[in-house]
Amino acid sequence: MNDHNIMKTGLLFIFILCWSGLLQAQEQTLDLSKCRKMAVENSKKLQAAEQQLQKAVFEKNSYRANFLPKFSASGLYAYMHEKMKFDINGGYLPVYDVNDLGQSIPVNSLYMPEGKPVLGADGLPLFKQYAFMPDIQLALGLENAYTLGVMLEQPLYLGGKVRSAFRMASIGKEMADLNVRYNHAEVIAETDAAYWQYLKVQEQLKAAEKYLAVVKELVRNLEDAYQTGMVAQNDLLKARVKQNEVELMVQKAANGKALAGMNLCRIIGYDLNATLAVNDSLGEDRRVDCCSRADDLSGRPEYHMLEKQVELKEKEVALTRSDFLPQLGVSASYGYMDGITLNGKSDGVASFSALASLKIPIYNWGEGRNKVKAMKAEKEMIRLQKEETEQKMQLEVAQARYNVEDAETRVKLTRKSLFQAEENLQVSKNRFEVGMETLTNYLEAQAQWQQAWCDWIDAKAELRLSETYYLKATGRLKD
Repeated sequence: MNDHNIMKTGLLFIFILCWSGLLQAQEQTLDLSKCRKMAVENSKKLQAAEQQLQKAVFEKNSYRANFLPKFSASGLYAYMHEKMKFDINGGYLPVYDVNDLGQSIPVNSLYMPEGKPVLGADGLPLFKQYAFMPDIQLALGLENAYTLGVMLEQPLYLGGKVRSAFRMASIGKEMADLNVRYNHAEVIAETDAAYWQYLKVQEQLKAAEKYLAVVKELVRNLEDAYQTGMVAQNDLLKARVKQNEVELMVQKAANGKALAGMNLCRIIGYDLNATLAVNDSLGEDRRVDCCSRADDLSGRPEYHMLEKQVELKEKEVALTRSDFLPQLGVSASYGYMDGITLNGKSDGVASFSALASLKIPIYNWGEGRNKVKAMKAEKEMIRLQKEETEQKMQLEVAQARYNVEDAETRVKLTRKSLFQAEENLQVSKNRFEVGMETLTNYLEAQAQWQQAWCDWIDAKAELRLSETYYLKATGRLKD
């Protein structure tokens, strides 16, 4: 009974593993939309662009704060073990009085009989009355001195510097947002290229395998005919050589499919050795309208980034000019100071102060004018580059549109060539079987059929890729 339960448990465990593997295989069934979504989520380049956008948002918010007053608090603590001591010598001081005119006159001066004041050895007049001032000893202590204060600062006018800097930060945020859109389109285009490449090599592998089956059938028939003496050994050897060539072709196609699958797995975030099941086909019909909005560049993020670069340079001109315009600001502070002792006594002091600052540049030997002109020249350079790049973009759109049209025509022609090659192969096979066709011609017909099939597959993949690049060139490549 125990052995029976163990066996049932083991079978259940194996069933669970197989079912989990089946679910995992089903999760790896892909289509173009799923691959795009996974690639966007997995792209490190797009994640870096999004982080750049977050940085630009934070910088814009930080520059916005420059419009508002700034509050700050400050504090200072000082400790000095030894006191600063110094003496003021005392002595006898003459006594002065103030008359009606506000003049200081000595009190009870000594005069000579002729009315002149009596002078001492130092040349100063002598007085009958003196005031005595004793010596004064002072001691200044900083054992626990401290100050506390708060300050408010508000720029009123800085020549437009605050406004220009904020606008530049806003433009930087807009450019970062456009950069996210640009990288998003880049990721989708890369995903489409890898996706259609995988389908292309997958169909080419099927074509090579079918070609190999046809050649193997020919070799078997020639081997049977050689046994009966109906064909020469030379023909059999030619067919076997061709079989070896086709087997190598199949191996290269299989390796190409493996590499294309690994590349697609890398982009979408799968394990490189994962087995993929793609529910899609290359198709033959055009899926994109190439006539409407042929030369409209408004959907391309690169075009708007060029416009933002010109606008950014305009703000840089204004920012440079602001350094040479008047600047006005005000500040107010309130503080409290205590702990400074004089002869052991201290008394705290609270005070309020206000300050207005005005700076007016007068003459700087042409520095400001030349800097502004240099920035204007740089702005003009960016504007010219924008116009040149815009023309290149229009040329790129036209080229992408023509590529779609050429690829569509190639699909039609290669499909027609494939039908003709199939018909030629069938005719050559029938003639060979009745002895009216040489083996060389029959093998050539097989090779032409296989090449026509590969050309048709390549044309379909080219059509899909050209559609993707056209949508990217017109700014319409989205999820």
